[in-house]
Amino acid sequence: MPPNVLLILTDQQRTDTLGFRGQAPCRTPHVDRLAAEGISFDRAICTAPLCSPSRASIFSAQYPHQVDMMTNHNTLRVPPHLTDALKTRGYYTAYAGKVHFQPEAKPAEIFGSKEEQEARYRLEGFQFKPENADRVIEHWFDRVAGESISEYVAWCEANGLPNGFPYADPRLRTHREPAMSIPQTAVMDMDVQDTIDGWTTQHALRFFEERPHEQPFFLVCSYVGPHPPFKVPEPYYSMYDPADIPEPPNFHDGPNKPRANDTSFYHQLWLDHGDDWAAWQKSMAVYWGYCTLIDDQVGMLLNALEAEGVLDDTLVIFASDHGEMLGSHGLWHKMMPYEEALRVPLVMRLPGTIPAGVPSDAVTSLIDIAPTILSVCGADAPPEYVGRDLSPAFADGAEFQADAYRFAEHRPLGEWHATVEFRLVVDDRYKYVWNQGDLNELYDLQTDPYELDNLIDRPEHAATRSRLRARLAQWMRDTDDPLREAFEKEVS
Repeated sequence: MPPNVLLILTDQQRTDTLGFRGQAPCRTPHVDRLAAEGISFDRAICTAPLCSPSRASIFSAQYPHQVDMMTNHNTLRVPPHLTDALKTRGYYTAYAGKVHFQPEAKPAEIFGSKEEQEARYRLEGFQFKPENADRVIEHWFDRVAGESISEYVAWCEANGLPNGFPYADPRLRTHREPAMSIPQTAVMDMDVQDTIDGWTTQHALRFFEERPHEQPFFLVCSYVGPHPPFKVPEPYYSMYDPADIPEPPNFHDGPNKPRANDTSFYHQLWLDHGDDWAAWQKSMAVYWGYCTLIDDQVGMLLNALEAEGVLDDTLVIFASDHGEMLGSHGLWHKMMPYEEALRVPLVMRLPGTIPAGVPSDAVTSLIDIAPTILSVCGADAPPEYVGRDLSPAFADGAEFQADAYRFAEHRPLGEWHATVEFRLVVDDRYKYVWNQGDLNELYDLQTDPYELDNLIDRPEHAATRSRLRARLAQWMRDTDDPLREAFEKEVS
C-alpha cells in the first residue's frame, strides 16, 4: 500500500519559532522530532506572504497570478488535480480546519452585519461574496470539517463556552479602518482543547479514527494559529518571559528602502503599538507561546498515528503559509518581501524514504509540496504544475536543481494598504525585489540576513542584479504574469 500523507499547516508562523533551529527559546519538541527523524528544508519560501494566495499555491502547485488568487477574497478555480490523483490510487481524503482558498460567511457578531462586511470588501476593492458562495473545498476532499468560523462560534455557543475565536475580542483590533488585528495580547479563559485550534485537532483525530482502514489516507490538518490576535490560554500565555527577548537588529528599518515601507498601513499599526522594542516584547512572548500551543496539537496527531502503528507509514509534512513581521523593519503582519514574512517552515518525515536528520539548503517553496506528495505516492504530476518534486533532495539535502530559483509576489489589498505590487526572486544567496513604481531591492542574505543593506545601486553588485532581474523577467514570461510588460518597461 502506498504511504499515508498527513499535511499539517499553520498560519503566519516564522521559521525562527522552530526549536531545532536554535534561533529563539521557543519550544516545539514535536516539530523538532519530525526534523530529527526526517528532512528540514531551511530555505523554503512562500509564493505570496498572504493566506489565500499562498494556500492556493500549496494545493495547485502554481503561482497565485496563474490561478487568479492574488487576494483573500477570490476563489481557487482549478481542477483538484492533487486529490483526484490520490483518489485514483485509492486514497481517502479529508480536510480539517482553515481552508482560506474560498470565501466564507463571517459571523455578524464578530465581523459586523452583511452591510458592514460588504462595505469593508468595497474598501478593499473586492466584490462582496454571498453566504456559502463558491465552496470548492467539498469538490476536493471526501470529508471536510472545521473550515468555518461561523461553525466554530456556533459550537462554542452550543457547548456553553465563550466565543473562542480570538478576533472576536475588540481589544485586539485596531481603531483604524479596516479593523485588523493588532499586536496587543490577552489571556483566553478556556481549556486549550476548546480553542479553535484544539477544535481543529479534534476534527482531524475524528477523521483519522473514522477513516476506512483498508485505504491509505491523505489528511490535512490546518490551524488558525499562530496568526494574530495573540489570545491564548495558560500556561501558554505566560510560558515565555518578555524580558528575555532581545530587540532584533532590524526592528528599525535600514536606509535606502522603498517609500512603501513608511506609507504602509502596517507601518502605521507598528507606530500605534510603539517604536520602542519594550512595547513588542510581550507580543513576541505570547506569539512563541501560541507556537508551542500549536506544537502540542501536532504532538496529539503524531501520538494518534503512533498508537495505531501507522506513523512510520505516513509522509508527515509540516509547513506554514507565510511568516509574520512582528515589528521587524518597522512593520506588523505580513505582505512584505522580507525574510520574516517570506520564509516558512517546511519539514517532512517518512522513514525508509527520507533519512533521519537531514538539513537541506536547497532553494524550495510551498509550491513544491503537491508535486512531492504525488511523487512519493507514486502518482504523476499534471503538466499545469510549476512546483518541483523535492524527493531528489531526500538523500542528503543537497541542491538538486540546475535552475535553483524561487519566486514570490504581492498585490496590495486596496488604496488604504498604501503599498505597491512586488515580484521577487531568490537564489541560494541573493534576493532581488521589484517594487512597482518604487525603489527596488537587492540583498545578500548570506552576509546580511536581516536585510538592512540594500545593494540595488552598488556597482560591484551590478552583475548579480542583472542576472536576477533577467531570471525574474523569464519567470514572468513563462507564467504569463500580467505585470510582465510593466516590469520590462520599468527596468529597461
